[in-house]
Amino acid sequence: MSKQQNLLSTAGKINAIEFKLQYRPEPLMTKTAFTVREMREADLPICLEFTQQVKWPHRMGDWQLHFSQGNGSIIENAEGDIVGCILWWDYSQQLATVGLVVVPEHMQGNGLGRKLMDTVMSQTGERNLQLVATVAGKRLYQQCGFEEAALIYQVQGQLAGTVAPLSSDASIQALDTNNLADIIALDVAAYGCSRASLLTAVAQQGKGLVAYRDGKAVGYAMLRTSGHGQTLGPVLADDDDTAKALISQLLTSETGFIRFDLTERAKAIQPWLESLGLAQVDEVSLMVKGEFVPAGGTGAKIYSLISQAFG
Repeated sequence: MSKQQNLLSTAGKINAIEFKLQYRPEPLMTKTAFTVREMREADLPICLEFTQQVKWPHRMGDWQLHFSQGNGSIIENAEGDIVGCILWWDYSQQLATVGLVVVPEHMQGNGLGRKLMDTVMSQTGERNLQLVATVAGKRLYQQCGFEEAALIYQVQGQLAGTVAPLSSDASIQALDTNNLADIIALDVAAYGCSRASLLTAVAQQGKGLVAYRDGKAVGYAMLRTSGHGQTLGPVLADDDDTAKALISQLLTSETGFIRFDLTERAKAIQPWLESLGLAQVDEVSLMVKGEFVPAGGTGAKIYSLISQAFG
């Protein structure tokens, strides 16, 4: 190759390098901005779709109840599309529960779950926080400072037949406006805070029973339409016999699907629940950031949650 050809070749390489430096192509994707805003009732149909996508059994009525009693946040992308949701429930300056944390599968991996949790932790301040974690969500909550405090057993199924009413040494009355204050007081003793608004709302959606001994309320149970059928919860009682009496008498005239979110401390009644046709289908973690408030309760034992979100 001649000297002139070498010079031309070198010049061509230099020009090619300069072209690459001056004309870099635009990136194929730009980072999407996400914003968090307050949840509105108009958002509920999309939130319901999210829970259906992850195969949670919520109905619109369930979402309306949780929304009406809680503080919700929505996360949107730059186009204004909803890409995640979260709710929390304020029971006192000491305790709040967190739930219905959902990011659709196609949006996972963008840190949206952490952004939603950071929002709630900012809003709740110094409160002790509790939530029920699925296996998929547990790692996120651990990263946010939550620790496992107990287990919750999801027990459900079709009732095997007519449930025989059991009795105990307590007298049992139907729940109504005259004794609602008694169950609220019993609940305060167990949880260490008042859930009066929530219990009133749940009572209005279904039916309940209250157990008395020596004129004092020692247990209560509620049943309402929810999920695939009906949810039996909350259930609180001072002993297993009273809990079983409340549950059996609530179910005596019922048929179909029943769900029961059994607490770890009430596991002794699980074989009896299984004899009614219910079976354990899941085991999830009750996680806590701060103090496990019900653990310090001095009242009746908590047998069943209102819901995994409410506690």
